[in-house]
Amino acid sequence: MKGREATAQQIDPLGALKQRPVTLVIALFAVVLAAGRSIVTRDPGSDAVLSVVAIVFVGIAALGIVFASSPLRAPFSRLRFVVVLGSGILGAVTEAAAGFGHDLVIRDDWGSAATGLLLLACAPYRPGRDLAVGTAVAAVVIAVIVVLETPYFTTEAPAPLFVAVGVTPVAALGVGSAVYSGTFVRLVEQWLSRAAILTEESAQEMRPGIARSVQQDSVTGLNRDVVPFFTDLVERGEVTEDDRQRAGTAATAIRQRIVAESDRSWLEQILLDICPRGQAGTVVDRSGLAERMTSDQRTAIRAILQAIATDTAAQASSLGIVLHDDDPLVRALIRVESTSPDLAVRQHYAPYFAVLRILFRDLQVEVSGSFLTLRFSYDQH
Repeated sequence: MKGREATAQQIDPLGALKQRPVTLVIALFAVVLAAGRSIVTRDPGSDAVLSVVAIVFVGIAALGIVFASSPLRAPFSRLRFVVVLGSGILGAVTEAAAGFGHDLVIRDDWGSAATGLLLLACAPYRPGRDLAVGTAVAAVVIAVIVVLETPYFTTEAPAPLFVAVGVTPVAALGVGSAVYSGTFVRLVEQWLSRAAILTEESAQEMRPGIARSVQQDSVTGLNRDVVPFFTDLVERGEVTEDDRQRAGTAATAIRQRIVAESDRSWLEQILLDICPRGQAGTVVDRSGLAERMTSDQRTAIRAILQAIATDTAAQASSLGIVLHDDDPLVRALIRVESTSPDLAVRQHYAPYFAVLRILFRDLQVEVSGSFLTLRFSYDQH
């Protein structure tokens, strides 16, 4: 499976999810700009049909951003970005074709600005490198358009000046989006690096306390099961057959508890920790495949299991997790019974799905009847 790309969405999925309303507003503004400029500053003699087609292309690009930026379809792939950018450039080309030979001034052309806005809307979802390349391609196309239109402008000026005016909107917005994406990723990675160091230091400090806690738990178990037995023996001063059987039963119970605790995976422990008493679900992981998850993947799984356990509409006792060896991958399934309708379930868990789709690229979400089912896979090597 591929590693994560250097994008804001994949480095900080929840942060990108919070930015999505801004993305949608920018994409909508690109459409409004195209439609408004076409209506208000339409040049006499321009082709009305091509003008409408140009707006449609920008609308397609905006819809592509709305679709691709959805947390239910994360991550925003390069192919989707190419479709969005290509539609925006086609809109700019069609707008120029609609007014070719009749475009008297460059300042009322909207193709460059609309394409730049589309690039800006994609900033949280694509690496700075992709945005920079997209900006360069769009700028070249806009420059060619301006050069072809230069003979028809009423103002006399060198062609490079018109090119600079025409290219500036897409260049400024595109470069800004690339810088934002690169800077955001760099700052988050620096923060994560510092956090990892602090976490390791904290773990070192906590180990003695954890050891004492485990020791205390063991002592508590002995005080509850063993000490009363030996106290009774000392008081009576003799050993009977019942005492022998009682000693064997206590030894077996202690041995079983030690074995169970040593064999319990972190995934099973999570269910015991987060589910109400007596309502923990089940984990089927005969080969210990849960240990193959990365720390980020474990954190995401714990988060959604915690959300399920605290969801009043979900039945924690019905929670089931199955891990299956399909070398070189591990196939995973999580299923829980819920009384919420399909749409409510998807909305409630949308932030968790956004993170899971980044960490497990093939996540499938199904809401069938009263069950929510998640299917995904991860590398085991």
